[in-house]
Amino acid sequence: MILNTIFFGSSNYCLPILDLLRNNFHLLAVITKPDRPTGRKQILTPSAVKKYALSHNIQVFTPSDRDELLLLRKSIPDHSPDLAVVADYGIIIPKTIINLPKYKTINIHFSRLPRLRGAAPVQHTILLGEKSAWISIFLMEEKLDTGDILWQKELKLEGVETSDFLYHRLFDIAADNLPEIIDKCAQGKIKPVKQDHSKATYTKRLTKEDGFIPFPFFKLALEGGKPTEAQLYSWLLYNSLISKHHTDCATLIERAVRAFSPWPGVWTIIKLKTQMSKVKSEEKRLKILKAHIEPAARLVPDLVQLEGKNPVSWKQFLTAYPGLFQN
Repeated sequence: MILNTIFFGSSNYCLPILDLLRNNFHLLAVITKPDRPTGRKQILTPSAVKKYALSHNIQVFTPSDRDELLLLRKSIPDHSPDLAVVADYGIIIPKTIINLPKYKTINIHFSRLPRLRGAAPVQHTILLGEKSAWISIFLMEEKLDTGDILWQKELKLEGVETSDFLYHRLFDIAADNLPEIIDKCAQGKIKPVKQDHSKATYTKRLTKEDGFIPFPFFKLALEGGKPTEAQLYSWLLYNSLISKHHTDCATLIERAVRAFSPWPGVWTIIKLKTQMSKVKSEEKRLKILKAHIEPAARLVPDLVQLEGKNPVSWKQFLTAYPGLFQN
């Protein structure tokens, strides 16, 4: 029997899940976020999930919050769903919606639950220097990432992965395995395993400010220096970490460059002398797009982008702005 499914998701990363559901099951409807203004002209743009669904004549619902999700209680049962799948959705789903399908709702989460619950497990996997990334597929509950686990899989890391790369890789792996997991779940061949909530850790939702590196820390990382404990706790990025075991700026910044690619990015503020005056200076944002660590824990940026300029190599940047880091 081919199961009737519905899907909750919003990002372009989860399209492999959407595609497998359409090709292996009866995908009845998609629930995604509403169209959002994007670009300089703030043009209303549908999510990648909505675009996919419309291109394949799949019904789409776009609730903007929990209250609007609750209104779907009248619409979802009309489809007689056997199972709902959630991946990278972004809105907490009420219990009444979770329990509507015959076999409930399963969620795809990228950590070894109960560790790294919350909105940014992939980014924190990189920030913490983990040796492996994980996929957890579990039965959803209304509380955040607390449900019984159906399946977990490990992916060894090389320490060079960006979040963008890792999201694509993990979703591909999940998509490859999901049809078998769904079939076994429906047949009662998987025994759900309860999480040990005493071992739970939580990641916070990222903001643009999380990518800000105070200039003194950036300069210290270039020199291979180590900040004091007090200095570290004044740094927003350090305070957001679940496990605070980092002792050098260079390592944390290099990980942040990979973890926050493509968003929110890593940046600092530098002061540059203006062309009109040798005395006055203006503050500019400098993005660190790529970087690596050299011996003695020294950060070496590979690719940077000054506000209003195109990306350039670090060597090109230093040639254009000599003496910037000498004082």
